[in-house]
Amino acid sequence: MKTTTATIRTETVAGKNIYIIDDVFTPDEIDAFYDFVVSLPVRRAEKDTSYDEFPIYTTEFDPAKFETDSFIGQKAREIFFDLINEPETYTLWRSYTNLSNYGDVAYPHRDCAIDRNDMTVLYYVNKDWHYKYGGETIFYDEKDSRVSVLPKPGRFVIFPGSIEHKGSVSSRICKETRITLALKYVVFNGSTSPYA
Repeated sequence: MKTTTATIRTETVAGKNIYIIDDVFTPDEIDAFYDFVVSLPVRRAEKDTSYDEFPIYTTEFDPAKFETDSFIGQKAREIFFDLINEPETYTLWRSYTNLSNYGDVAYPHRDCAIDRNDMTVLYYVNKDWHYKYGGETIFYDEKDSRVSVLPKPGRFVIFPGSIEHKGSVSSRICKETRITLALKYVVFNGSTSPYA
């Protein structure tokens, strides 16, 4: 891998790899992106499922610009393309932040149909996070939790979007907003939409 300072741990759920990547950014870089994100306008629109009656706050980015114009987008692309076989088949389709707080609701969901090979890159935006706050991303297989990933500041998690998962809501003791950046890489089938 080109990113020599990063540490990578691999977990497996339903026979598919989940990559947990730490030590990519300096504390100053983590702080700078956090400060940028919390300055943005948000809207309560992001839902885990079609029946989700409790959307959380989100901010959308232009995928092409985010991937080339932000240091987080550039590094995410570099790491993703270093880890994934045949990266040229993938295109960044969507980039956005999710903001949740104690009392919000999260559902297990998939980012794509189970028969698709789309990939999700999550970046944990918070510059401080105590493990007692909870807020783990939980990955499921056969309706049972298999892997839990703490939202450690500056951490990336790369996984197949077809794995069922949820971003857990933080505990009552947490006064921070849990913030993630989601980058959805899709495999196009020649149409204008990856879901056509």
